[in-house]
Amino acid sequence: MAIPSSSSPNETGDPLPTLDFRALFENAPGLYLVLTPEFRIVAVTDLYLEATMTTRQDILGRGIFEVFPDNPKDAEATGVRNLRASLERVKQFVRPDAMAIQKYDIRRPESEGGGFEERHWSPLNSPVNDPDGRLKFIIHRVEDVTDFVRLKQAGQEREKMTEALRVRAEQMESEVFLRAQELAKANQQLRSANQELARLYDQIAQLMTQADVELGVQAVADGHAQNPPGPVTPEDMLARVGRLIAGYKRLDEQLRHAQKMEAIGRLAGGIAHDFNNLLTVIVGYAKLAQDKLSPGHQLCAKLAEIQRAGDQAALLTSQLLAFSRKQHTEQHLIHLNVVIGDMIDILRRLIAEDIELTFTFHPSGCPVNGDAGQLTQVLMNLVVNARDAMPGGGKLSVETRTVQRDSEYADNDGVRHAGTYVALLVTDNGVGMDEETRRHIFEPFFTTKAIGQGTGLGLATVYGIVLQHGGWIEVASEPGRGTAFAIYLPAAAPSPVRPVPITQTRRISRTATILLVEDQAAVRLFAQDVLSDAGYNVLAASNGAAALENATSYQDNIDLLITDVVMPGMNGLQLAAQLAVVRPGLRVLYVSGYADSALLHRGVILENVALLPKPFSPQSLVSKVDELLQS
Repeated sequence: MAIPSSSSPNETGDPLPTLDFRALFENAPGLYLVLTPEFRIVAVTDLYLEATMTTRQDILGRGIFEVFPDNPKDAEATGVRNLRASLERVKQFVRPDAMAIQKYDIRRPESEGGGFEERHWSPLNSPVNDPDGRLKFIIHRVEDVTDFVRLKQAGQEREKMTEALRVRAEQMESEVFLRAQELAKANQQLRSANQELARLYDQIAQLMTQADVELGVQAVADGHAQNPPGPVTPEDMLARVGRLIAGYKRLDEQLRHAQKMEAIGRLAGGIAHDFNNLLTVIVGYAKLAQDKLSPGHQLCAKLAEIQRAGDQAALLTSQLLAFSRKQHTEQHLIHLNVVIGDMIDILRRLIAEDIELTFTFHPSGCPVNGDAGQLTQVLMNLVVNARDAMPGGGKLSVETRTVQRDSEYADNDGVRHAGTYVALLVTDNGVGMDEETRRHIFEPFFTTKAIGQGTGLGLATVYGIVLQHGGWIEVASEPGRGTAFAIYLPAAAPSPVRPVPITQTRRISRTATILLVEDQAAVRLFAQDVLSDAGYNVLAASNGAAALENATSYQDNIDLLITDVVMPGMNGLQLAAQLAVVRPGLRVLYVSGYADSALLHRGVILENVALLPKPFSPQSLVSKVDELLQS
């Protein structure tokens, strides 16, 4: 087809003006670049220059990736890589290549402050062939969709988002139709491309449906209806993607919270374990020294103060172990109503007279498998916290309920299974707390009280005890509106009372031989002194290998093995198993500073296992040994 020129007359006989195609292109109503097959810029529209804050003289003749590099401060930038891949496909297949929406930041001129500005684009790259069918140019067309992406990310109110999406969908539908017409005229290969896009769309729909199923449990727990299975339409795709992204972000936050609390718990448990070893020696020798002095000796009072300080330190380590779920517990069937009822007088003495304390009990009695002493500690900590939150008086309620969970769901501390639970609710109308404070209340040593008025271990202890009982805690609070703690424990079915076996005691013989194995030298020496003073013959070893050698070389009977559970090389359980071969029938007493061994399940001592927790006193050690040797 001939191009009209001044030598070609029109119907009236007047010559037509010569067309300036470069000027026409540069003023075209769209964002276009013309690239050589080497991706060098040879033409650009005014609107493209305006959108990218560049000038024609600065970019013509330069490579597109030289002019538009990735944002060096964005480690996850993929704009250059994705655009290069699309342009390479155009060169390879000589057909248009439509790209998904890309995040491709644009460099600001120094006059505008420099740096990079976040932008999102919808690109289309199309080939221009010479008469022989060889690639001559590539037309790079983009649409700036930054405002659309930001609107979606901002999560504006539903009505505004819905209207914006509807208008945008109409525009996109019209644009897709026009683009399809252009591509159909330019290249018949669009049909195969459309088929490929349809196949990919079906795969996306299947993946989204699968993700809906995976996140369905959480969606139900959050009060959202699950998406019905079936084809995914373009209208609901954006909404479903938003829900899926939110769901995965929530799961990621829950994982990070659980990992954080687990790391703090491991640190607290390790510190408490080491302190228990030190306290065993300090408190034990103080007691031994006091027993060797006459009652009126001037050092007795000082030694008593050492023991008192040691007992207080032992209480702190016990709280750390409770938080880290490594405290020994003795769980059995109890009724939570009875445990609370026995505490009513004590709780009333804990609070001020201007606080109204009420109790509401569920008629079932609320049976659970638990440690009554630890659950008492939980309630006392919650009541003391509520009291401190109401310095001017107020109302405090303690209530028990039974709750039926029909479906499982996940929270920051794991998956909550369906079933029947006993709930303990402690509610006050005190000062309350904000969301930032609420996120940290179960961390050890976190406190909002003044210096010297709290250790920051009260709620950390509650957290550890509840999780060790297989339960969880929910907290609701607002500044000025009070706080509500809800503790959920698995409900227990009442079980028949087992008859207590009648054991026949025999006279204590403290001439027995004991094999003592402890890797901490100070604890080993202390225990050896206590047992020797009591009359026992003690063979001491610092590790499992030395203990095996002693047991093999010693010619007489060994009546009892006392071994630490956690030791380097060979642990106490492995040592006992090997000694059972060479010394059949050997009794075993395990000693442990925290509940983290094969002898325990969630801190509960297994049946037929004798365990002495650290720190222990001389009396408790001798009494436990006497008990085992009598059995």
